[in-house]
Amino acid sequence: MGWVACRSIENLRRSLVLALLIAVGVQTSWAEDESENTALKFAPEAAATFNKRCTACHTYGKGIKVGPDLKGVTERRKRDWLIKFIHASSVVIKSGDRTATDLFAQFKQQRMPDWTDLSDKQINDILDYVAIGGPDIKPADERSAELGTAADAENGRDIFSGRKGLKYGVQACAACHSVQGAVFGGSLGPDLSRTYFKYQDRALTEFLRHPCFQWSAGTPEAHYLTAKESFSLKVFLRQAALQQSAKTDKREEHSRSAKADGTSGHGGPGDAQKGKAP
Repeated sequence: MGWVACRSIENLRRSLVLALLIAVGVQTSWAEDESENTALKFAPEAAATFNKRCTACHTYGKGIKVGPDLKGVTERRKRDWLIKFIHASSVVIKSGDRTATDLFAQFKQQRMPDWTDLSDKQINDILDYVAIGGPDIKPADERSAELGTAADAENGRDIFSGRKGLKYGVQACAACHSVQGAVFGGSLGPDLSRTYFKYQDRALTEFLRHPCFQWSAGTPEAHYLTAKESFSLKVFLRQAALQQSAKTDKREEHSRSAKADGTSGHGGPGDAQKGKAP
């Protein structure tokens, strides 16, 4: 009964999560690995530049900050105008351009810095990043493992065990770790059966973005797991944690039932009297 109750509660929880996402109309885009045909592609440098230079004065979909909200800016303005303005807003304003002078007046003559160090290609990449969803795009590994499928869990199992090689050639988790119930795994590191519940989804996502052991000094930390590999591992570890909890619940229920019946499997106090004469 404990196992059934655990599964029922888990299924209800997952249904509530999906229903909530639908109810509030969340439309989150997930960036997949570069090899995926369905990937939302953008230059990582463009995202980094946007976060470093643009977010100090602009929001994306959250209204005016120091400057205008940049959501939809590629639809409001022509691409060639945006490139000129981002590259040297002072020049465009001084030229008497109506749009530029209106913005300059609207935002209390707070002029945007001239980003003359950026090439046209770099600016175009930033505009492409904004056009496809910008900051609303989240890495695939930030999805909750609750939304993973059976195929994701199986993929995670293959990655963990080493049956499926990792893109950047790093060692499989099973080289050092194990999970209970699996026929593979090492003992150099801790058992990871309960890791998902120990760290929870967000913390585990961050943990999987960095190698727990530097096998080779020549392997850059940035090239550890792809977002998709990390997500699949997270789904597998969640599945392992659920199975372990179900087994624990079943053992505890059996123990409670045994105590209620006055037995323990090793012989209770009443057993000692059996066979003795009254």
